[in-house]
Amino acid sequence: MRNRYHSGSGCAGNTAAVYTARAGLNPLVVVGHEPGGQLSVTTEVENFPGFPEGIFGPELVENMKKQAERFGAEYSWGTVQEADLSKRPFRVNIDGTWEEARTVIVATGSLGAMAGAAQ
Repeated sequence: MRNRYHSGSGCAGNTAAVYTARAGLNPLVVVGHEPGGQLSVTTEVENFPGFPEGIFGPELVENMKKQAERFGAEYSWGTVQEADLSKRPFRVNIDGTWEEARTVIVATGSLGAMAGAAQ
């Protein structure tokens, strides 16, 4: 049984991984179907603190992942298909395999949609 499962590897999932790993909780981040979330398809991020000149989205995601791994976070390819949060320990179905965890952090983000412009 793991201490923490994180579903999502975007900005929120990676941030949670950094903090839980620093606390010694050895989180496992389940990457999901869109590694890095929306940042992985963002060319330039201009509003993230600490980067006054902006940063390339995939580079920011990779930096966050490396920071989390430095403190002990693990990353695994897969998709959380369902979860049973009705009792402890929680159960998470990752690609057909049920795993148990004391805590589950859901940071799945959202899908972007292009705004239609009148032509």
